[in-house]
Amino acid sequence: MAVCTTTTTTVPDKDMDTTMESLLASFLHNPALLKKFHIPRFKLRLATIDAWGVKEGERLLDIGCGQGESSVALAAVVGDGGSVTAIDTAQMDYGDPFTMREAHQHIQNSVLGARISFYPVDTSSFLTHIWKPNNGGDGPIDGAVLCQCLFYFPNESEVHTLFQTLSDAGIARIYAAEWSYAPSHEPQRAHILATRAQALYHMYDAQRPLDPVEQNVRAAVDQQAVLRAAKLTGYRVSRETLLTPGQDMREGQFEVDYVLGPRFQQRVKKANLSQPQEAEINDAVHELKLELEKPLYSGTTSVMAMDVWCAVFELQKSS
Repeated sequence: MAVCTTTTTTVPDKDMDTTMESLLASFLHNPALLKKFHIPRFKLRLATIDAWGVKEGERLLDIGCGQGESSVALAAVVGDGGSVTAIDTAQMDYGDPFTMREAHQHIQNSVLGARISFYPVDTSSFLTHIWKPNNGGDGPIDGAVLCQCLFYFPNESEVHTLFQTLSDAGIARIYAAEWSYAPSHEPQRAHILATRAQALYHMYDAQRPLDPVEQNVRAAVDQQAVLRAAKLTGYRVSRETLLTPGQDMREGQFEVDYVLGPRFQQRVKKANLSQPQEAEINDAVHELKLELEKPLYSGTTSVMAMDVWCAVFELQKSS
């Protein structure tokens, strides 16, 4: 049985080191949000990769890469001898203030760009039609990376389908990371409640087209759903770690602000929801408001981001 350990990420004494400078130079970002957003997120990405035990020289498939934040962090770790193939199904004009196309082009023109290839495609299509390990010259994939992307899947069934696709392709290792949904610190509860409210909305309004500037929490599947999918498709857990983000990681506060702000409330009202569905979402928002009235959120204490559950799965050989 894998042992789950807890590691706390902290702000380094120096805001910058050579790795962080390389990541920030390679990733398209708003300089005004450097310390508030980008540096804490890259710190968490690097801590996650370290928890997985990714080695220099590995060839990785980064699934649900988005604008490439995880991709550049992985590329920095695997070095010149490794590679990152990054895939995502989002439209290339999706994103605000930078589109996927702009972000990917910036990365490929950067110092880390030679290590990364981007494909706007789903996992099954990539493994079936693009990846040619036998006669096309492509090397093997050492591991598939799911870096907080399952959080945005529409339902648990889609997670199972993805794991089955990877299993059928013989991908020997999966590196997965997701929000834990189990607070190790009480101020994390607000982040959990905010994501649950969004998950309810997306579950009930699943056919709505995606807005480029909208938060995109979907089913927000938890680690138990991931573990079920892994077990059913022939994978076992070989390593588990819990990472507690530092106080500078503001993801929880961002989610809370969005759910309590006018944009989310307007979307709920405009959606074609039944009265019980809308009431359930409003009850979730009310529960969040009650949570924030607790004395622990006053003064200098703010909403903490949830812990991140990091797991490594190994494909079991059939007997």
